[in-house]
Amino acid sequence: MPLRFRFWNRLLLGGSMLLALLPVGPAAHAQEIFAPPATPPVIRAVRATGPITVDGRLDEAAWRAAPVIRNFRQVEPNQGQPARPDTDVRIVFDEHNLYIGAFCADSLGAAGVRAPDMRRDFDFFEHDLFGVGFDPFRTRRNVMSFQTNPYGAQRDLQVFDDNLFDRDWDALWKVRTTRTDSGWVAEMQLPWATLRYPAGSKNPTDTVEWGINFVRLARRSNQTSGFPGWPRAYTNARMSYAAVVRGLQPPPAGANIRVAPYLVTQVERNRPGRDEPTTRDTKVKVGGDVKWAINPHAVLDLTLNTDFAQADADRQVINLRRFNVFFPERRQFFLENAGLFAPSTPLFQPFFSRTIGLGDNGLPLPLTGGARYTDRTVGRGIGGLYVRQKGDDFAGGQAPAHFGVGRYLKNYGKQNNVGLLVTSRTDEARADTGRVGQSTTVSIDGFIRPSQPWTINYLLSGSLARERTGNGLAGHMGVSYSTNQYYLATQHSLITERYLPVMGFVARQNLIYHNPNGYLIWRPEWKPKFLRSIEPGFDLQVYQGASDRRFQEGLLRVYPLYLVFQSGATLVGTYELHRQDLPVDFDPVGIVIAKGRYSYHRSELSYSSDQSRKLSVRGYGATGGYYNGRLHTASGTLRYSPSAHAALRLLGEYNALRGVGTEARNQDAWLLGPEARLSLNPRVQLTAFYQYSSASRLARWNVRASWEFKPLSYVYLVFNELGNQALDSRQQQLISKLTYIKQF
Repeated sequence: MPLRFRFWNRLLLGGSMLLALLPVGPAAHAQEIFAPPATPPVIRAVRATGPITVDGRLDEAAWRAAPVIRNFRQVEPNQGQPARPDTDVRIVFDEHNLYIGAFCADSLGAAGVRAPDMRRDFDFFEHDLFGVGFDPFRTRRNVMSFQTNPYGAQRDLQVFDDNLFDRDWDALWKVRTTRTDSGWVAEMQLPWATLRYPAGSKNPTDTVEWGINFVRLARRSNQTSGFPGWPRAYTNARMSYAAVVRGLQPPPAGANIRVAPYLVTQVERNRPGRDEPTTRDTKVKVGGDVKWAINPHAVLDLTLNTDFAQADADRQVINLRRFNVFFPERRQFFLENAGLFAPSTPLFQPFFSRTIGLGDNGLPLPLTGGARYTDRTVGRGIGGLYVRQKGDDFAGGQAPAHFGVGRYLKNYGKQNNVGLLVTSRTDEARADTGRVGQSTTVSIDGFIRPSQPWTINYLLSGSLARERTGNGLAGHMGVSYSTNQYYLATQHSLITERYLPVMGFVARQNLIYHNPNGYLIWRPEWKPKFLRSIEPGFDLQVYQGASDRRFQEGLLRVYPLYLVFQSGATLVGTYELHRQDLPVDFDPVGIVIAKGRYSYHRSELSYSSDQSRKLSVRGYGATGGYYNGRLHTASGTLRYSPSAHAALRLLGEYNALRGVGTEARNQDAWLLGPEARLSLNPRVQLTAFYQYSSASRLARWNVRASWEFKPLSYVYLVFNELGNQALDSRQQQLISKLTYIKQF
């Protein structure tokens, strides 16, 4: 039997075997997805009768007079059951702020809470957490969410259709917490200027109604609960299950202008090579941002002499696959409202903001400034973005460039939308050629939810370039079905050879991609108490050439062992069957692998302990074939967090390639990186990390101290160092930055 047919037979056999496992066993505790309430529960907010000091104590008269909201319901592990322990919430307001006060009971009190660190936008599943979500427009689709842990760390995000999560949205708000012998208290102050809401009545005595829900994670027992509650298969952002809060009297929207100037001092020291002189340079830079909330649903952002000195540095990776590595955006100006501008798929994005401010040689270029406009209503969303990038100062270098993005998103039905995205990059005429560069992409995307379990996404994109070498198409469609018992999905993509969105990201061109996948969520009666669920599954990935339909790559991944423990720990065993038809030579970590056909299999085992404990580990090991040789991989993370004030991590990865490539070479490639985070409180923190990669022979240091002296106003001190052992080069930066936010 030819190799091609043997491979496909194995794929079909493996998939069939896994599907045969899905119905095995009784469906005990197979709680069904319940429908949203026809009449949502109603809660009340009251006006404060006196001043409120945000100190995490809830001892003012206003808090004692407010009605108590309780009777949270479990989402995990026992959907619909009363939460134990329960949570008490109160809502009060005055002419300037909306206040949320919560008492999160715990039988062990302060000794029982879990919070490994105090970083902003912390991981949801690692901390004790309380949060509130608002739907002021009553769309039952969108939510502004504000969350905190027992030490007052802030986590804020915007979510659209429980599908698109903007976790990098940073709002202007305040929270303080205290820990007691019976639990912990959170006191949130949310300025009306931060919240977006309808204009409402001009009569100041009239009240409004908003959609609202609450979420609590009691991490020691790993219990997620909420009010009024939602099915286990969804998140707390599924606002069709929200309650209604009455009695609110938000003031009419004012000018609502936020000005954020900054001052940067930067000292650079650069030694290009062992025989080259060291240069030093000192720069002083000023600039700033302006945010104007024109009305409750429209915001204009302006930036001048844009600076990202405080942004997190990229981490090094060892890439042993043929796909380009995707590095996430870390710059705040581009992170806010990024979800509106960036429809994405696993393999391509028509717009990816990291292409702005990046030269053709991969080095950063400064930005003169830019503007962003967003306007979201119940029925539609509008967005516009413009940024000017400076050119390269060297003769014959890169000319300045102009980046523009336009976005229109139309909501229809209960939970559906369709959108149009247009991007355009124009490079000014270069002195040496006199030519102007122009490239554009036009994309249509959409989201459909015909019923609560179903989700359908689609995206069609075309790239256009003046030289016509970048004229191409890309498309994607994904369908998923999610219940409390199982998850099934399939994704399909097409990327033509000439699809080149110069303002986007493409993992690989000339590609047709198919990816059916799914898993069972099995909670049999006979399972031991320490085990929460058994979730075996499969993932099939098939790649073909778009131009000739020839098979390029296939991967069948089955994980018959997938255990989720009550503590949140996981143990996963995986078997992989690979088939590769390399069309060209491939050279990971400097080893040349000749084009041709390869078949091999791999076995993997991974374990993640309870990440909320003081000492936690993540470990991964894999062994098996790798093209014409073998690859053995081990990686892991060890974290020790004696308190929320200190967290130390050690990350490592080791790859042993044996008999690989045209020369059957043996080679080791490893990566090592210790990290530390020290926090006086959530507003004063010091972070540091070091990385060394044997593959690139690069060593990187990043040390950052930050003081948030008022909400979203910071003092930063940053030290960066990048050393290349192969060239004996070293680049160092010492940066100080002051940002100050003033709200009018």
